[in-house]
Amino acid sequence: MADTTSSQEQAPWWAWWSAAVPGRTPWLGVAPQSLDQPINPGWSFGNVITVNSVNSTAPDVERAVVSQHSYGRQIGRLMDAVAALADALPQTATDNRVKVFRELEAKVEAIKKAMAPERVERLRRELQELQRTDQTGWDSLKAMFK
Repeated sequence: MADTTSSQEQAPWWAWWSAAVPGRTPWLGVAPQSLDQPINPGWSFGNVITVNSVNSTAPDVERAVVSQHSYGRQIGRLMDAVAALADALPQTATDNRVKVFRELEAKVEAIKKAMAPERVERLRRELQELQRTDQTGWDSLKAMFK
């Protein structure tokens, strides 16, 4: 015999709790009976870049390259090369594309400069940790700077 009640008329699976303990609502009662929500649409956590056959013709090669040379390093070297070319060709100074590039270059340098104190602090903490945990390594490092 077929069930003639709709899913809307059926009690939720935790209804036994309310029946067993009158006047009490189970803690699960605060949860919706149905949830249809996309997980993480258009978001990424951390420095995550997905490389697959949808966005790369050779994802295995790209992963191997990035494991040795980060995207930041690759872009930084390209920016250095473009700056060198623009310096060698003074006639490009009036080209709007070069002007926009120079603006980007200046902003990147400003960010690097602003981040320098944080990098120095991180290095200081790492050196303190080395001194605390590896006296031989610490002594070897000190000897390099004498």
